[in-house]
Formats: sequence, C-alpha cells, structure tokens
Amino acid sequence: MDDKYSDLLEILEKEVGLFRDFLTLLQKERQYMIDLSLDKLHECHNQKETIIFNLKVLEDARVELIAELQGDNGTAFISTLSIIIDHAPLRYKKGMESCQSNLKSLVDSIKEINQINGILADRAINYTRNSLSFLNRLVSQLPVYHQSGRIAQESMVGTLVCKKG
Repeated sequence: MDDKYSDLLEILEKEVGLFRDFLTLLQKERQYMIDLSLDKLHECHNQKETIIFNLKVLEDARVELIAELQGDNGTAFISTLSIIIDHAPLRYKKGMESCQSNLKSLVDSIKEINQINGILADRAINYTRNSLSFLNRLVSQLPVYHQSGRIAQESMVGTLVCKKG
C-alpha cells in the first residue's frame, strides 16, 4: 500500500509542475495578446493543449490510484485529497500537504489570469468588430436621396488598402 501512496505523491508532484507550466503559459498568452502576436498566440495555444492533455492523463491515473486506495481501505465514499492525506502514512503527509497547498494556490492564480485574458480577448474582438465596421462605412457609402426620392449614385468616399504585416 505504501507504493500506492508513493505513486500518488509522484502524480501530485507532476500535476503541480504542469499547473505551474500552464500558469506560465497563461502569463505569456496575456503578453502576446497585448503585443498582438498571432504566431506566438497560436504556439501558446498548442502548448496549452499539450499540457491539458498531460494533465488529463495524470488525472486519470490519480483517479484510478485513489480507487485502488479506497478498495484497500475498505471505503466506498469519494475521497478528497484532505481525507486521503489523513489516511496516508506519516512519511507522505508533508509532501501531499505541500502539493495540496501548491495546487490550490496555482488554481486560484490560473483562474485570475484566465479572467484577465478573457477580458483582453473580449476587448480585442470588440476592437476588431469596430474597426471592420468603420472600414465598411468608408468603402460603402450610404445612399443620398434627392428631392424626387431617387437615390443619387456617387463615387466611393474612401479607399480600402490591404496591408499584410
């Protein structure tokens, strides 16, 4: 049974490392949004997908291991990490408590930065929509009506220039 607690501690430590990496990527993502660096944003997104996949693999392994621990202890209830720590051998408690504390802190930081990034993304979307609306108004002139009720056809009022950058 000690091997299972050792394995659980190892999984938790790996999860802490991946959540740290994820937090770092979210911080980079925020800067990339501010810098309008699309290539780096795409790269960041791909790295986040990889980390999320790895976290899912670790979560599956952790859930399976916890089920085995519950079977060994003869318990049929859903265990929280706090309950598992209470039942763990003394030599694993400090490591697991440290992982629990780190995970709570990291998840709170991730939530906060993710909210900020969401606000930045919403602002970027609104800015893009307003810019497109402005450009569309320049390119397509609104009709002018004569006293007779006919629409006057005039030349365009602006020029749309396509610039790749």
